[in-house]
Amino acid sequence: MPQNVLVSVLGEGEYLPKLIRAILVKEIIPARNLFLSAGNEAACRAAEGYDVRICDDDLSAMIKSEIVLVTASKREMPTELARISSSSQKRVVVTVCDKESVDLAYVSERIAAATELIAAVLHRDENGKMYATYEINQKARLFLHQPCRDLVNAMCDLINEQG
Repeated sequence: MPQNVLVSVLGEGEYLPKLIRAILVKEIIPARNLFLSAGNEAACRAAEGYDVRICDDDLSAMIKSEIVLVTASKREMPTELARISSSSQKRVVVTVCDKESVDLAYVSERIAAATELIAAVLHRDENGKMYATYEINQKARLFLHQPCRDLVNAMCDLINEQG
């Protein structure tokens, strides 16, 4: 059953299109509840064939959502977070990165305006299967914890299914 939340996906890197495709293929949310920036070609390509909402830019996509998923490498994460830091209040910002150092403390230092933060760190187990661990700050609304996990876990599941 799809979650009834409004979600934007921002950022760059190898996980961006995988995250978008997983959300849509696994029907974690209705496609109309996914907001993407017209300026992010990789995001728009990943959503081709689905009835997602394309906004003018990252800020417009973020403002329309309750949950903002931001994926980037550790090197690029500060840049991605800086773009949204002034407008992230009243949204749950979920960072998705495969570096353990991009944890809740790291994100909190770089996006001071956000009060609701979740750091999703991607890992591989001994069999090469991907999974995520989560750090959630106390201000993140409890009813949004599971939808945030479901969104990121969908990507891990799809990657694992594809081998």
